[in-house]
Amino acid sequence: MKIAIISITEQGQLISDKLYSNLKNNPLILHVQQYHKNVKKTIKNIFNEYDCIIGIMASGIMIRSIAPYVNSKLSDPAILLVDDNGNFVISLLSGHFGGANNLTHKIADIIDATPVITTSTDINNKIGIDSIAKHYYCNLENTGNIKFINRALVDDRKVELYLPSKFSFILTDSVRYSYNIHIDNTLEMIVSEIDGHKVILKPRRLVMGIGARKNIATSKVEHAVLEACKILEVPVDRIDLFATADVKAKEQGILDVMSKYDKILEIVEMSDIKNYENNDISKSDFVMKQFGVKGVCEPACLIVNGDNSELIFKKTAYNGVTIAVSVNNN
Repeated sequence: MKIAIISITEQGQLISDKLYSNLKNNPLILHVQQYHKNVKKTIKNIFNEYDCIIGIMASGIMIRSIAPYVNSKLSDPAILLVDDNGNFVISLLSGHFGGANNLTHKIADIIDATPVITTSTDINNKIGIDSIAKHYYCNLENTGNIKFINRALVDDRKVELYLPSKFSFILTDSVRYSYNIHIDNTLEMIVSEIDGHKVILKPRRLVMGIGARKNIATSKVEHAVLEACKILEVPVDRIDLFATADVKAKEQGILDVMSKYDKILEIVEMSDIKNYENNDISKSDFVMKQFGVKGVCEPACLIVNGDNSELIFKKTAYNGVTIAVSVNNN
């Protein structure tokens, strides 16, 4: 995720600095950039370049600045609004599929503010179908029917939800509270329906890249995998493939974890990693010295995931193990 923070006043800039200091080290944040003043010009230049824009200012300024560029809740960035005293964090735009509602809670925790969520499903303790899609990295089909599904949830009607057992990890208490669940192993996707209005969720491929020191212990690999999944807020079952470089292909600690969780480990040739170019890949001086490449886990997961994939979890070290995760956007 890429986040922009825009402030106007000196007090707002202090809040911006606090957010920047916290977010820059978050594995889920690939890039965070601060902007100060010149709100309209900045919004014009960055609206489609960031996944989330946090405005620390009066609501009127932010609303007027983003208004010319708002297009769709399925493509607009998450827009958050923070007042100059840091009392409230408001989910202003793209609350569900853009992730603004979830981010609002996290930003409010950082600055000890009150989160403000106004979407009807959330305030009625229901989970919208587009929120499920966002949380579990799914593409949506029949998006025009989202309003029928979510409206039925708000009206306290149970919506039908069909899914194969391999996706049963989505069945949290809030999902069970909101939907009538049907396990159907003839399906390869998740289907929600009410009154003939159907929405289809197709999980995008997630690939976790692993790098590790020589003779790494199984327990350390497993700990790293589980910690990364905890931050991503998905179970290991949601990871479709794992990837590493050929120089790590026989690391028993990695192989043991793959066996335990019944996962496939894809092996990437070091020559392919060396020739791979992606501006989001970070550089490790140690790995460069040892193997002549910038890193292992990030390029491995991107290469295996194929074209149109991007990092959603940047390289993070866990006691001798490095983890990165990519998603394919097709």
